[in-house]
Amino acid sequence: MEPNILVPKYKKNKKPVKVRKPSRPIDGINHRLLREQATLMLDAHVKIAPVEQSDDAAPNREELIQKANELGLTFGKRTSNKMLATMITQALSKQGA
Repeated sequence: MEPNILVPKYKKNKKPVKVRKPSRPIDGINHRLLREQATLMLDAHVKIAPVEQSDDAAPNREELIQKANELGLTFGKRTSNKMLATMITQALSKQGA
């Protein structure tokens, strides 16, 4: 019968070396596959058509800020669009009354 010899996975008094994963690129393109991914991204951008905004769509943040400044409302950068819209409607109802 053979003796059971236990071999450590690493040398005595030494920590095992971790294998590091490659970092994720900031721009989302893996530069090893740059050509393939770049062409796919360009094709995706070409296929997207500009979206037309209708007049009955909800106002965007810039329009809300402009209207609130015209009415003299005070608000902060953390004020949500929904809250800003309610503040504007309340101010307009007070002016109309």
